[in-house]
Amino acid sequence: MEISFTDMELQIWSIHWTAMTALVISLAVSLFAVWVGFRLSNGIYNSGESNIVAKIAVTVFNLCVAWFLLFWWAYMEWHSNGVANAFAELKAAGTSISPNAQMHLDAGDPAAPLSILPNLVQGLFLGSILVIQLAQTWMTKK
Repeated sequence: MEISFTDMELQIWSIHWTAMTALVISLAVSLFAVWVGFRLSNGIYNSGESNIVAKIAVTVFNLCVAWFLLFWWAYMEWHSNGVANAFAELKAAGTSISPNAQMHLDAGDPAAPLSILPNLVQGLFLGSILVIQLAQTWMTKK
């Protein structure tokens, strides 16, 4: 069975949206873990009797969640760039692509490698989460 251009582009979009569905579930779990981190940090802050082991455990938990979010952002961007690369390959093979595929290609960076380095907004967002969580964990209530 020969696959036409339309079928190939539809397959690329289908794979893309299937992966995005999995990424949304992963994001929901990560955001739940951020919330749990806030609850744990707040519990330590409100308890004057937390020991060093509990503080270290909560710190490690919050840093792991931050790592998961960094990796989530990196994988989402890498996947989106991979889809843009698939459209670039279709175009390079002489196949015309739809305007939506062209917009995706123009917005992406098909040659970009996976990188966990966040952009400015992501870094500020994650940094603010960690500052709040770690300050509550390690500062004493006055």
